[in-house]
Amino acid sequence: MPAAIKVDYINPFIHSTTNALETMAFTKPKIGKPLLKSDDSPTCDISGSIGLTGEAAGSVTVNFGRDLACKLVSRMLSEEHGEIDATVKDGVGEIANMVAGGAKGEMQEKGMNFSIALPTVTLGLDQTHSHPSDVTCVVVPFSTDAGDFTIEVALKTH
Repeated sequence: MPAAIKVDYINPFIHSTTNALETMAFTKPKIGKPLLKSDDSPTCDISGSIGLTGEAAGSVTVNFGRDLACKLVSRMLSEEHGEIDATVKDGVGEIANMVAGGAKGEMQEKGMNFSIALPTVTLGLDQTHSHPSDVTCVVVPFSTDAGDFTIEVALKTH
């Protein structure tokens, strides 16, 4: 069974998610109740994932349905995108990058250092994400005026 994860390690990802979407997509996400991920049930149509290495190792993944991803990227770029295309994929990757980068900055202020990898964007109806069994994964649901999404923070501290 994976070790428990401290709330202090999840909050920076919540803060950076909220900040990224408020700043870039002009929407204010409302945070739902975080929960531990217990299975690999389907989560989304498109996701952006970033690996973390260093004092904290794991990943952060933002999961969107097709419609929400298109709406958020449309808002970010002030141009309409109704289908997942290369621009929407890049936009989801950039959201993941902003979430990981913002959390990294906040955690560094608290003395925890880690590096972030380049984002990986995955497509597929009802895709799933699995994590190593020794890594705790917390799912944080969010709702916006344009739809709901989640982030998954799979983190192991050293």
